[in-house]
Amino acid sequence: MALLRVSSPNARRRSRLLPVLPWVLLLACGGSDEPQQPPPPPPPVDAVAPQVQLLSPTAGWSYTSRKVHAEFTATDDTQLATLSWSLNGADFQPLALAPSRGEDGFAFEAAPRPGGNTLAVRATDAAGNTTEQTVRFHFGSLSGGGGSHSGVVRQGTLYLWGRNNRGQLGLGAEVTADQRAPKPVPGMEGVAAMALNQNHSMALKEDGTVWAWGENARGQLGLGKPPEAGQPRTPDLTARWSPSRVEGLSGAVAIALGYSHSLVLMEDGTVRAFGDNSVGQLGDGTSESPRDYPVTVGGLTEVVKVVAGSMHSVALKRDGTVWVWGRNTYGNLGQGTEDSTAHPTPTQVPGVANVVDIATGRDHILALHAGGTISSWGLDASGQLGFGEESPGEQSNTPVPVKDLADARFVFANGNMSYAQRADDTLISWGQNFNGQLGNGSKTDTNVPVPAAEGLKGLLTLSPGATHVVAFHRDGSIFTWGWSFSGSLGREDLLDRWTYTEPILVTLP
Repeated sequence: MALLRVSSPNARRRSRLLPVLPWVLLLACGGSDEPQQPPPPPPPVDAVAPQVQLLSPTAGWSYTSRKVHAEFTATDDTQLATLSWSLNGADFQPLALAPSRGEDGFAFEAAPRPGGNTLAVRATDAAGNTTEQTVRFHFGSLSGGGGSHSGVVRQGTLYLWGRNNRGQLGLGAEVTADQRAPKPVPGMEGVAAMALNQNHSMALKEDGTVWAWGENARGQLGLGKPPEAGQPRTPDLTARWSPSRVEGLSGAVAIALGYSHSLVLMEDGTVRAFGDNSVGQLGDGTSESPRDYPVTVGGLTEVVKVVAGSMHSVALKRDGTVWVWGRNTYGNLGQGTEDSTAHPTPTQVPGVANVVDIATGRDHILALHAGGTISSWGLDASGQLGFGEESPGEQSNTPVPVKDLADARFVFANGNMSYAQRADDTLISWGQNFNGQLGNGSKTDTNVPVPAAEGLKGLLTLSPGATHVVAFHRDGSIFTWGWSFSGSLGREDLLDRWTYTEPILVTLP
């Protein structure tokens, strides 16, 4: 009875509720005779992350177009939720989940910086599981061939060898002799890309600065100051024996050299040019020559690669079109005509589309299409167009197909020679070969592509000079072949003024 004693009004109110408590408790316990169903088991936890495989770019490869095609596959055991990518540590960019290649294949384009690049691809499923894959590759040529000098870039350091009659080796005014073995160029560290032609040289550093040295008779080093209105000026046509910075150029991403003019691709997709302009090869709408300071190539935007021939220039745009200007003596411009007048304004090559790589020799041009075929036009005196037939007048004023080639991956050219790397990494070549510059063990010209030496499979980069070639292999080996003149092949034990028709191994110090 003591338990029911009420000591306060609140207690009395609680006592009145006591009789109903058993009923309330019965309801709470489900007071029913029906059997209770066990709750459904929780859904299984998805602990399996997506699978991602990067197909391109190729790890360690050297690319020379600023439009790198990235391709990958991504799958999941349940459902992919998001896909994204990042270049060089930038914020991840989302990708549409609609496949662009096959059931689980995806692709996008990336614009790399000069030098080393890291591309990351990330896939996340509906449960939040994430997989990320990365690949490192290089943007910028790591080798170069000039008239009789050669070079490579290894770990950011530039090495040159060969003829040095105009200071093209950049070793300083106290070193005027030819060099038969590679020498490091003082001050040329942090180099992302190099370019050589005839008797001058250029380097692009990872910071976007451009450096030039060697022959400068046509202002091709670009070291002069722009004119000031009403002020007299003397063009800077003095050769340089050491690298000098091209002022006014910052944010450069690629370089190319013609015989006496130079092209620089800028980060915003525009192009600068300097040097000989006698037939409008600088593309600024004039044929005033020389221009010893950078001028803007008119009307060109969205450019991803530039190359330069003897007196013409070529640009590849992001949309896959090819634009040309300068000399047209041999149908260089691919317009269906030939003439000896100046063409100072870039013009699109008709009928050439979906191009992913370009190359040019002295007076011929190669355009690689996305499907692996190649178009060529211009001078064909040695079969360098690869058409498989003799061209009327030894030239073609319109693009023609390279014969029996449908799986090319990259193209290279200089002089009267042409080269292509196939999808299986083998090298093929065609054109002039009297000095063994095709690298196939013979000295016979050919107007159809023929396989080069087996040891040239898997090259990272290739650079033809006037009559010799320099190549960098993916395993780090350096090869040269062709005409040995003034140390151009980089070995002290080689004969001078001699032909070497197969690859020769070169050792850096």
